[in-house]
Amino acid sequence: MLYKAANGETYELNLIDTPGHVDFLRGIAQLERVRRRVAVIDAAQGVEAQTVANYHLAAKLNLEIIPVINKIDLGHADVPQAKRQLEDVLAIPAELAIPCSAKEGIGIDDILEAIVARIPAPKPTGAPSLQRWV
Repeated sequence: MLYKAANGETYELNLIDTPGHVDFLRGIAQLERVRRRVAVIDAAQGVEAQTVANYHLAAKLNLEIIPVINKIDLGHADVPQAKRQLEDVLAIPAELAIPCSAKEGIGIDDILEAIVARIPAPKPTGAPSLQRWV
């Protein structure tokens, strides 16, 4: 997607929504350009076992992590508890977490701005560019 950031620059972002299964993430993490992650924590369920496993895998691979607390719009959401778990279980400072509701569209711009600010652009691969055949 093309995203015009608050700084006026337009960025091309490639977003891939992956299942949280560790085996799947081990494979995709080996792709050269997949080097950063948005870790989504459910505000109602908190940090789950697969989140912990995936976080440790990402840390081992030196991946940048942007923590996001989703579903803040739910009546039983417990954002303070989710933030405590980020700190206690994953050792991620709570102030780095971005609260959001994908359903309500809350925090989406904050997530995209964090990606632009915290994630460096991928290095060119040196692969030849594709040519259009007429």
